[in-house]
Amino acid sequence: MKHKLLIIFFLAGMVLSCNNENATECFRSMGATVIYEAEVTEFTKIHVSPGIELVLKQGDAYNVTLKTGKNIREFISAQVVDGELRIENRDNCNWTRGYNSTTVYVTTPELTKITSTSQFGITSDGVLGFPNLELASEIYEDGAASYFNLTVDAENLRIDDNKSGYYVIKGRADQIYVNLPSGDSRVELQDLELQRLGFFHRSSNDIIAAPQQEAKGQLMSTGNLVLKTHPPVVEVEQVYLGSVVYN
Repeated sequence: MKHKLLIIFFLAGMVLSCNNENATECFRSMGATVIYEAEVTEFTKIHVSPGIELVLKQGDAYNVTLKTGKNIREFISAQVVDGELRIENRDNCNWTRGYNSTTVYVTTPELTKITSTSQFGITSDGVLGFPNLELASEIYEDGAASYFNLTVDAENLRIDDNKSGYYVIKGRADQIYVNLPSGDSRVELQDLELQRLGFFHRSSNDIIAAPQQEAKGQLMSTGNLVLKTHPPVVEVEQVYLGSVVYN
């Protein structure tokens, strides 16, 4: 009985000690939700570290608002380095709280590139009218994957992913180039009003698109190009098992 009581008191003490910002990092709970702004200078690129969810909006001024837990606030930062907004989570040990604990809301008048190393979503709040925009995933951990869900109004788009990212792009674009040199990334563009599609496709998953004028590229693996339209120009080199599927 005495041993049971000791265990109960020990566990209770651990729970209480975890619920503050002075607890050991691995056992620290999230704490109460806090929302605060970060002072930033102008930027044209965004880099998102693991453990961060990003909500992106186009607006007249630069604004970065962070939503996280009081006890882990010290690990979260947003600063501009050489024109790139770097959103970082330095919390490397988490045993006692949910992983999706930090969301960053960014408003910017201009943007050319988003690089994600996060396993959480990159989503848009409204239409992003940036004329030239590149989306890149740089995740190398097994089992992790980037997720982009954006509505755009663009001239040129580009996607670079060599792992297992999932991209859902809607809206309008003159042209897009999709570069999938490896992995099992999936790109869904069927709700993107698109004129021209170019691609290098070595993923084991599919690219789904509805180009109006042309589709040009290479199918190097088992993933397919699924076309929702019949553009007048379709020039696709089929090197392995992947094929052009009209659906």
